[in-house]
Amino acid sequence: MSDSSVSVKDDLKACIRNRVKGKVAIVAIGNILRSDDGLGSKLIEMLLSRGVKARLFDCGTAPENYIFPILSSACETVVLVDAADLGLAPGEARVLDLDQIMNVSFSTHSPSPRLFTDLLKTGRDDINIFVVSVQPKSTMLGGPISREVLSGLDLLTDAFAAALA
Repeated sequence: MSDSSVSVKDDLKACIRNRVKGKVAIVAIGNILRSDDGLGSKLIEMLLSRGVKARLFDCGTAPENYIFPILSSACETVVLVDAADLGLAPGEARVLDLDQIMNVSFSTHSPSPRLFTDLLKTGRDDINIFVVSVQPKSTMLGGPISREVLSGLDLLTDAFAAALA
């Protein structure tokens, strides 16, 4: 492992740890039929296998269908995880504030995660919401999740496990 991957891993852990508070819901968004866009479902699977202490929601391409279950979970922090073209190396993840997602291309589904977060905040101004975006290598229909994104998901799983221990 190179020094740069260690610092990226440590930075991601610290960034997530510093952002979460109280009960946490991790909300995965994406399309499992489109290669790396399905990374959210894979992440939920990995988090379940690690016993991460958070409410986990695999929302597929319709996160709006999960608004009431997410709000009913009484979480204080909601972390959205999605593939997004940020111009990074495939598998790299970034933590983004809601005001940073306005001009980000979130892969193959709609509506924008911003509309979803606005709906979550309706009546819950105190809810802490941020986005973890992972750079896809491919969103080709019918392809598998790339090796690079799987490697990035390992780092992301470690970051969530450390932050929510």
